Amino acid sequence: MSLGRPTLDAFLVQHGASLRRLAERLCPRGMGVEPAEIEQEARVRLWRTFERETNLREPASYLYRVAAAAAIDAVRRRRARREETLDPPGGGQGRDLPANGTSPEAAALNRELREAIGRAVASLPEPRQQAVRLHLLGFSTGEIGALAGWTEAKARNLVYRGLDDLRGRLTEDGIAPSAE
Repeated sequence: MSLGRPTLDAFLVQHGASLRRLAERLCPRGMGVEPAEIEQEARVRLWRTFERETNLREPASYLYRVAAAAAIDAVRRRRARREETLDPPGGGQGRDLPANGTSPEAAALNRELREAIGRAVASLPEPRQQAVRLHLLGFSTGEIGALAGWTEAKARNLVYRGLDDLRGRLTEDGIAPSAE
């Protein structure tokens, strides 16, 4: 059973101001990410949730998780855009090489590795997944704890255990660090 649009509207009337405050609070400064971007992404995620969920328990907690995930993804998209260059050196004429000078084969392997890591991270339990994603984005355990509403010790523990799980999953998939 779908809750439908009216229930989402009622939810947003009741929790919209909280969502806006969360987007403001979770928005990283100096990265070019706007709170409105986080809020909009969170609203889309809520809409998708309300399309398939029949009962939303602990709406404030869920709202926080949705806003935090939207903030993480916004930062990830912003960093990915920064790493991509539109014009290779020399104007890009006659060359299909990435701007950083890597071969197309190496670029494809790097993309496949990033995708494999993404799938492995997505398979982690939610708290560990969130902690590892933030860690991989460069956040310290103190910052992760503050973003997620955890103590620094809990964040550190989740990062440590999550990275251990991640290494295990990647090893199971045949991906291991090189001995170079």
